[in-house]
Amino acid sequence: MGTPLQAGGRLRAGLLSLPVALAILIAPPPCGAGEAVVTVQGANAVEIVDLDAGTVAARIPVPGSTAGVALSPDRKTAYVTQPDGPGLALIDLDARRLAATVPLPGGPLGIACNPVSGAVYVADWYGRRLFVLLPRDGTLVPDGEIAVGASPSGIAVTPDGATLLVANREANTVSVVDAGSRRETRVIPVGTHPFGITLDPRAERAYTANVLSDDVSVIDVAAGREIGRVKTGERPYVVALAGGRGFVTDQYTASVTVFDLASLARETAIDVGDHPEGMAASRDGSRLYVANWGENTLSVIDAATLAVTKEIAVGDGPRAFGDFLR
Repeated sequence: MGTPLQAGGRLRAGLLSLPVALAILIAPPPCGAGEAVVTVQGANAVEIVDLDAGTVAARIPVPGSTAGVALSPDRKTAYVTQPDGPGLALIDLDARRLAATVPLPGGPLGIACNPVSGAVYVADWYGRRLFVLLPRDGTLVPDGEIAVGASPSGIAVTPDGATLLVANREANTVSVVDAGSRRETRVIPVGTHPFGITLDPRAERAYTANVLSDDVSVIDVAAGREIGRVKTGERPYVVALAGGRGFVTDQYTASVTVFDLASLARETAIDVGDHPEGMAASRDGSRLYVANWGENTLSVIDAATLAVTKEIAVGDGPRAFGDFLR
């Protein structure tokens, strides 16, 4: 099955021996500037990137090979998984500091936050479960588990907070979970080794990046079944949506596959940096930001022209697996 560091299919040599960064650089963001909260795994840190300036505004040391990231409903706290902690770190984004850590067993990797309740769900890469944590007094308190499929990875939560969808990498399935009862209500077969999972804004369709079948499964959420496949480059990692298109990071081909959401027809591939992993669309859907793990950059893609408009240098091993734009 591999370790959390191999979740996307490749392990960087010497990753665990790299020292933890020593300094925290504090710089308040310019008014109105968008930010990216990037887990830089090789540097054992979280970097806050000023997207307007194209620079790293702050680096916050966080041990444990940072990987997954989710933001609180008010966008003031970042929750970051530490697969080698193992545990979960809470980052105060305004103060630019590590506010708390919560130990967890297993291999915490994928993570999502309920937009209504504020509950945080963490996937245990080594198990068949999600950890549930609830916000309390400035930290998170473990509050039970949810049984899902083998090696859960990406997690998506519907906008009403009522339903979770979980990509189970080793089971080749997606679990549909009722958030209130914390029970798996449906299991949907998808492609081989689904990793990232993304919902459209209306929670009508979900998209999984299937690492070993080199494709994306398209799921009708209400019907609870796969309705189509889109061919991608090698080792797809996550899917983002913008401007009527789907975008998929292809780790081994250093590209982003683009497809039409209505027809599911593949349109093109955009060259980005080496080993692209995390990706997210800006709030207005005009840009996409791609974390290139092997290149130590963020690629900025214009969603209309499909051109890379900027490369932003970041720390060693950016993964940004999850909801990382603020």
